[in-house]
Amino acid sequence: MLAADRVIPERKIAPGPEFPHMVAAGFRLFRNSITAVCADGTVVPAGSANTPSPLVAIVGMATTQYDNTGAAGLVPDIDTAPGVWIRKGCWALPFDVAPTWANVNAPVYAVDDETVTLTENAGTEAAPANRLQVGTLAGLESDGTPYVLIP
Repeated sequence: MLAADRVIPERKIAPGPEFPHMVAAGFRLFRNSITAVCADGTVVPAGSANTPSPLVAIVGMATTQYDNTGAAGLVPDIDTAPGVWIRKGCWALPFDVAPTWANVNAPVYAVDDETVTLTENAGTEAAPANRLQVGTLAGLESDGTPYVLIP
């Protein structure tokens, strides 16, 4: 899980629809966190546990850090600040196992708020724990850096 904001390479694409969301109570997003939306409409870092309602989808990447943990002195305040904006796009995201050109256009799933994988099931066949789809593998740089398209 991320412990600070990060800067990651991005490929410019036509913008997709972007919407503001409120960060769930007790959670903090860092800039460029892979962000999941809960059934109640609040957002949390992908891979979070003990969310206010079930995680239902990955909505994109957080544009700024937003803290709603209730820690003293942290801003912005969830009651007075607008929601955090979540962006769609194409980013160089770290994979748990390096993909190849054979994986282009394959679904990509969130492991947590910074790492992705090509494997949907995080559990066992008997007790599956399906991950949320982030997007698809868009391609690879000449140095092998993979880019994920989040529509």
